[in-house]
Amino acid sequence: MTSFRPDQENSVYIGQGVELAGEIRARDVIVIDGAFDGDIVCNHLIVGQSGTVKGKVSASSAEISGHVSAEITTKQLMSVRGTGRVEGSWDCGSIEVARGAVLNGSANVAESAPAPRNEAPLRLPEPSYARAEEEEEMEEAVPAIGGPRRLTRLALRSPRRAG
Repeated sequence: MTSFRPDQENSVYIGQGVELAGEIRARDVIVIDGAFDGDIVCNHLIVGQSGTVKGKVSASSAEISGHVSAEITTKQLMSVRGTGRVEGSWDCGSIEVARGAVLNGSANVAESAPAPRNEAPLRLPEPSYARAEEEEEMEEAVPAIGGPRRLTRLALRSPRRAG
């Protein structure tokens, strides 16, 4: 996590309870604990648990613990914490999602190396939201591929809940 000091030059802090709209450009860090509606351009974006962002975001990296409903472009890592909620579309170098985070939308994650053309697509079992035994079954159902795989396209949707 990037550290932020309120007196840091080339940085912006939007405190809890503050609502802003428009465009923000900063060479370094933008921290949002309040609400922002508009365009953001920065090196590193931090959206705190109480923070909300709507609009368009362009950053080198982002850490999201609050609610972001935007078109997001990050050149490097986009990290969504357990309290984070991201809706919309995002294009990032890599993505890190913590348990409990909510993603709803579509993503394009940069490809690090081209996959062999004759490789069969990886088929994952339907996700289980219930018990640990089912999680163990899912781990056994995923075939070993000889190393980690990088996602290049991701489409997400919210699970249907019994009413």
